[in-house]
Amino acid sequence: MMMIDVLSGVLLGLPFGRQVSSMYDDLHAGRNLGQLHIVINPNFFSSSELFRQHLSQTMRELNAITPAPGFNQVYYPGQDQDIKQRKAAVEGIEIVDDIYQYLISDALYNTSYETKNPFAQ
Repeated sequence: MMMIDVLSGVLLGLPFGRQVSSMYDDLHAGRNLGQLHIVINPNFFSSSELFRQHLSQTMRELNAITPAPGFNQVYYPGQDQDIKQRKAAVEGIEIVDDIYQYLISDALYNTSYETKNPFAQ
């Protein structure tokens, strides 16, 4: 976490440490935080094709690792979400029945939000 703070705050002259505001406290207030996006062109180091080959190999090797007891598979980052998304595209999205009933109902709870708007606008 410290390197993220250094790269997205200290390096850019933006808020860092305790100066960074909460993402979720006051939804009407702006956020006092920084962002840094790093883009790397693999061609500067080798080739895009070699990068893709090595990345694919890394993913296969991760999937081939024997999982810890109680787990069925070792996933690379994001793989479990990709699997869930493909499943949801075929079978639909799991949702708690009470929430589903609310979403399909005509009831709008305008007084449930500080802005009196069901879409928190």
